[in-house]
Amino acid sequence: MRPTRLIYVENDPALLGVMSTLLGRLPALEVLLTTTDPLVALASTLVEDADVALIDLALGRDTLDGMDLGVALRNRNPHIGIVIHSQHPMRKISGQLTDGERIGWSFLAKTGTLKPTELCDLLISTAAGMSHNRLLETDVASGAVGETALAHLTPRQRTIMGLASLGMSAPEIAQQISLTPESVRKDLSKAYRSLVPAAEGRTDVRTQAVMAYVNLIQARDESLE
Repeated sequence: MRPTRLIYVENDPALLGVMSTLLGRLPALEVLLTTTDPLVALASTLVEDADVALIDLALGRDTLDGMDLGVALRNRNPHIGIVIHSQHPMRKISGQLTDGERIGWSFLAKTGTLKPTELCDLLISTAAGMSHNRLLETDVASGAVGETALAHLTPRQRTIMGLASLGMSAPEIAQQISLTPESVRKDLSKAYRSLVPAAEGRTDVRTQAVMAYVNLIQARDESLE
């Protein structure tokens, strides 16, 4: 049986280096790509070959977060398992996925007690379609600042808004996540209505919506620090 092929995206370069080394020593895993940059992962031709992605939730400001990247990778490769890894509360975030969307999605708290072999088993089972919630004992359902407003967006709309906030046009976003430009425009319109429901007809709704989305993400991240 071939090893499970892994993409690993982590905001902390030191942790990325240590974990990549440890996971790379396990014969059951093949590490295809490690990076701190979510756009590097999203643009990689290795996405279609990967079985599972281990993704840090907080990937830094001015870029996609882990949830957005996970949805984008799933659009590129419908069979890839997604494991979101974080030291922050994730119960509210994990609840944004419907039961149908949850297949092959896992949420894993960063702790010093998790052994590489345990992480390996979780990655392999998620790649096989299992779902796990191994959260912090202190994790509560109240969620972070901004999560209530973000919950009005579907996971795909959040990914599209994340890419739009980087200045990408609808055709560029479509190319990144393997959708048609028309599908992207429809999702943008729905997201705009959720983010700026009181926008006036003559205003630049896209700019207002992007600003609203970025402010929500920043408020959420600041509340997690």
